[in-house]
Amino acid sequence: MASEGMTPTLDAEQTQADPASGPVQRDPRKTRIGRILGAIVILVAIATAIGFALTVGVSDSEVVVDVAAVHDLPASRPSPGPTQEVGGLRTLNIESFGWTPKGARLDAVGTHTVATTFFSRGGRVLGISVISGTSVFEPGPVVIRPDGVQVHQANIGGRTVLSWRRGGHTLVMSSIVVPTVWMRNLATALNSPRASRPPSSGAAG
Repeated sequence: MASEGMTPTLDAEQTQADPASGPVQRDPRKTRIGRILGAIVILVAIATAIGFALTVGVSDSEVVVDVAAVHDLPASRPSPGPTQEVGGLRTLNIESFGWTPKGARLDAVGTHTVATTFFSRGGRVLGISVISGTSVFEPGPVVIRPDGVQVHQANIGGRTVLSWRRGGHTLVMSSIVVPTVWMRNLATALNSPRASRPPSSGAAG
């Protein structure tokens, strides 16, 4: 009889000692911090993926297209002087043609380093890039041949894009708002030693 009377007491003690039967409480501050950190990780991953796509997965047949996209980005460094370089690449200077320097940037596109300088005139912005390494594919037909230099023209994302080869590099000039005839005349002047300035109806206006 004594053993039978002790059984309910043991059952009650076991029930009270079981901590897993209640709900688990979470600190809301830790939850918010976890979500913020997760969002930061995702944003960093997206930015890394974009940068990886620009620097690795670009073939030489697509480099000029990606360089034209770079011209949509803001300048990230000061404009070089007339005889200075950007990232070891000698950039073109068109101040003598009436264009004002507006900064520069250095990017990696595929396996190439791209030095870009920006210029403006009358509120119109023009980007000119020099691509390192061997020459790459230039999209579009040849539209002018100053001194035998073949200048190609293409429309990429609403931009007029001229590209040509000089000194073993490919150069890219592009703009959304600069008239095409201005750009052609400027490319002619830059590639022709006989022309000190572009025609008055062309590269500047």
